[in-house]
Amino acid sequence: MNPSILTTPILASGGDHGYLYGLFFLILALIIGAAARHFLNRVPLPFTVLLMLIGLGLGFAFRGGHEGGHGAGHGAGHDGFLAKLLDALRGSIEWGANLDPHLVLYVFLPILIFEAAYALDVHVFKKSFWNAFYMAGPGIVTATMMTGGCVIAIYSLGWGLTDWNISTGNVGIYLAMLFGAVASATDPVAVVALLKELGASKKLGTLIEGESLLNDGTAIVAFLLLIGAVTGSGVFTAYGAVTGFFYIGLGGAALGILIGLVGVAWVKRVFNDPHVETSVMLMTAYMAFYACEYLLGMSGVLGLVGLGLVWAGIGRTRISPEVQHFMHEFWEFAAFVANVVIFIVVGVVIALKVEAEAKDFLMLGLVYVTIHLVRLINISVLYPIMRKTGYGLPKKDAVVVWWGALRGAIGLALALVVYGYEPNLEFDVKDGGHGYTADSKVFFEDSDGKREEWDATLILAAGHGATHGESHDGDHGDAHEEHHAESHEDGHKDGAISGLAFAGFNLTQFDGDGAKLATERERLAKGKIVVEGGGEGAVIEANLIGISKRIRDQFLFLISGIVLLTLLVNATTVKAVVNGLGLTRIPAVKAKMMTATSAGIVKDCENEMDVLKSDSFLGGANWSRVREFLPEPIVVTNIEGDPDAIDTLTETRRRILEKESSSYWKQNREGLLGAAGVNQLYNNIKELIDLGGKVPLNDRDYLDNIWQVPKWMESVKDVPGFKRMFRDRLATTYESAKSFVIAQEEVAKLVDSLMANTEGDIGKEAADEKAKQLKGEIMQNRLRGLNFLRDMRENYPELIVGIETKDAARSVLNHERNMIKKLKAAGTIELDEADRMIVDVEGRMKDIMDRPLILRLPEPEEVLREVTWLKGLSEDDISKITELSKERTYKPEDIIMEQGDRGDGMILITQGSVKISIMDTVVDILGRGSVIGEMAVLAGVPRTADVIADTTVTALWMRRDEMNEAMEESPALAKGLWETAGRRFAENLLKSQEPYVSQSQWEFRRWLSGGEVLSPSAGDSLELYGKVAILLSGTATVPGSDEPVNAITRLIAREASFPEGARVWLRSDS
Repeated sequence: MNPSILTTPILASGGDHGYLYGLFFLILALIIGAAARHFLNRVPLPFTVLLMLIGLGLGFAFRGGHEGGHGAGHGAGHDGFLAKLLDALRGSIEWGANLDPHLVLYVFLPILIFEAAYALDVHVFKKSFWNAFYMAGPGIVTATMMTGGCVIAIYSLGWGLTDWNISTGNVGIYLAMLFGAVASATDPVAVVALLKELGASKKLGTLIEGESLLNDGTAIVAFLLLIGAVTGSGVFTAYGAVTGFFYIGLGGAALGILIGLVGVAWVKRVFNDPHVETSVMLMTAYMAFYACEYLLGMSGVLGLVGLGLVWAGIGRTRISPEVQHFMHEFWEFAAFVANVVIFIVVGVVIALKVEAEAKDFLMLGLVYVTIHLVRLINISVLYPIMRKTGYGLPKKDAVVVWWGALRGAIGLALALVVYGYEPNLEFDVKDGGHGYTADSKVFFEDSDGKREEWDATLILAAGHGATHGESHDGDHGDAHEEHHAESHEDGHKDGAISGLAFAGFNLTQFDGDGAKLATERERLAKGKIVVEGGGEGAVIEANLIGISKRIRDQFLFLISGIVLLTLLVNATTVKAVVNGLGLTRIPAVKAKMMTATSAGIVKDCENEMDVLKSDSFLGGANWSRVREFLPEPIVVTNIEGDPDAIDTLTETRRRILEKESSSYWKQNREGLLGAAGVNQLYNNIKELIDLGGKVPLNDRDYLDNIWQVPKWMESVKDVPGFKRMFRDRLATTYESAKSFVIAQEEVAKLVDSLMANTEGDIGKEAADEKAKQLKGEIMQNRLRGLNFLRDMRENYPELIVGIETKDAARSVLNHERNMIKKLKAAGTIELDEADRMIVDVEGRMKDIMDRPLILRLPEPEEVLREVTWLKGLSEDDISKITELSKERTYKPEDIIMEQGDRGDGMILITQGSVKISIMDTVVDILGRGSVIGEMAVLAGVPRTADVIADTTVTALWMRRDEMNEAMEESPALAKGLWETAGRRFAENLLKSQEPYVSQSQWEFRRWLSGGEVLSPSAGDSLELYGKVAILLSGTATVPGSDEPVNAITRLIAREASFPEGARVWLRSDS
């Protein structure tokens, strides 16, 4: 190619550059947002304030070029790349300044509202709802009226805002009220983030955030009701305002909830597909806002609040567990982009377009004080009700609610909408008449009968074509197109008028004088348009829509100024307010436990450092330098309450309940607990957490309500159409009870470690006593769940087998998927191969969920064949065990095995359930598939507990001598039995110790399954370093001890030697 020939990129050079400026503005905004967040994170100003200030700077930097015209400064004095860069920068800034405010309203606002609602803790919001409603419902009405009244007083007294004093059509009053509504819309993002950082009450943060969401919704309802009266596009009436509040507000919320339920139902049928699930959620957000705002004239904000709460509530459990984290990250990023764009745009618009005068700054200070006084009055009036509602409202919290009411994106977006209402003349053709021609004359006749001819061009229905769209544009075109569509429905008449183009109307005179604009609007409204010349029947109305430039400038300046001041002043001082009120003080009992936990972490880190010193690769490190990075013990000085009068029991209960709550979500992520079950358990345990641990852990009256099948459902369980509903309810109930039992087993392991942290304060004896009390409460919970499961198996045996079969298959496939992911992460299998394998697994998972339950009880032989210690045996060995197994039946309360007896056999339960009791205390309930008494067969040890039939029990009895003969003939059988026993004893001995106490039951049991049982020869030694060893039978000798160690116990030593007949369960500790 000849280098002298210049080539121009086709895509970047053709047509209008507006879209390129828009793209560059978005790029510039993202660069500014990322840079401000990364490089200016230490600046003591809220992130949004920095964005607005940067926007102001960019706008002022190019203000001269803007005033000289867009083309005047583009590329002037520069050639080549620099000229293009400067032109792109200037053009993008001006593009941002001229951005359609409705684009902000319809594209970016839905993201901010939905993200805030989706991030709410639904339980806390429900408890705080009425307090938020009082502030956002009656509160926003009174705030609008009081703020508007102050604005009216300001211009009536001549202190300022004189252009707003328009008596014609009460425009001045409506304008003041409109300003009051917009100024009352709060945005507490910065305050809520700071409260979280300071560790203040989550209830307080949720109240402020919930009030803001509802507040924004009602403020926009008021905005919609008033904007028409201010601009001339509508009429305000008291009756219309009341009915409008109900229709626009409640209708929007209801529609949002409905769309949310549809979206959740859709996602429920999707299995682990982030593209589909994210698309559905994004689609519902925009659909809700669009349908509310544009199609039905409702509140899109309240629609998004309702939608967001649906997704945050029941939708949280319908989204695939693997997608949930990505979903939150996606919406946080989307909200970040929306905030960046909105605040930069506002800064640019103010700098480039708003012409503020010196007295406007005085008005800004006056309005800033006014909105705080108005909010103070509101809170003072509502406080007696709010302190008794929901969580209540302490006085100190009320101060933060007052001072933390920042203004933000909602107010800015609405102010931009107001700023976009430039004066414009619109025509509404009510009836096109017939017989008119292009020569027909257009006159305007006022209310006094005076007539003037207008230099207007008629657009006739018969004249559609290329010139049709050229004869008018903007709002004229919109109005004409709307009427044009209606005309098509009715059919055109010859010579009918479909539109009117008026080129001679001077709008500039009204843009500079708001009173003159209102007067002219009223004159046009009272008069009529007359068309003469060849036709008849036309009815055309003229409407002068818009707000004068000075009022628009002041409106945007004041609202953006309030936003800036509340962020600069309130947001930066709220930390001092919160600390000064003592809201960050930590309760004494929590401080004690934090200190003890911190000391434990420090000690564990020091132990880890000692271990690493012996590492061949790290042993030569500068350990004194490493020690500098060790954590310092936490010393809490900001304590609330008397440290000597603390109640460790209530705080420990609260922490146990928090752990139980997280256990339910973990089981949900692992596929062990369905959506309905986790919602039931989570919502109710949050009520217990709200009580702060003041009631016993076994005070669970709600369990009867969520586990009991309604009588009406029981009565129609065999009716077609209700059978599936009944089975689904039973499946949910069963899953809920099962997960409740698992959670109790997990939290029981925490008791000792939690109470150990209190020994230094209350003494070991008191700590042990309270630990015993807590374990008793947890045990009662566990037995309650087990008893309920027993009853379900007894009453619905086939159905429960089907449920358990489905859950077991799902759990196995979950494990398969997790293994594939681990192999993928380790590089054992290639990425594309792993993805294909995961798709295959998830396809089988979906098949399991879609299949009906298999309602058939397994035969006793089937149950026997699935016991773990028969795995790997030949068919002949299995047949021998089947032959020597004798079926026995026990009635309820029959004693099957008695504590202390020398057992003569073992049983396998094939139907029914048994109670395991120690010293007349029930410690467990076992059902189908459980093997009991194997240690009597293996080692001849006495029975360790009573085994009593809890229901009618069918079991396979295997005599000790016959099993011993079978084991002599089959070493694999003996190995399987010993490994089963080894896992059981290892679980009992290790489950309350670290690190196993922090593992879930299934994680722990998977780890146990990797162990093996060894039978060392007489005098042999085993290396035990880095291993967990349980002595199952015989004795062992460890270095440093003269006395042998007897079974059954954990061996904690580097090595041990064994006499003949010893058996040891071994497992690597990693």
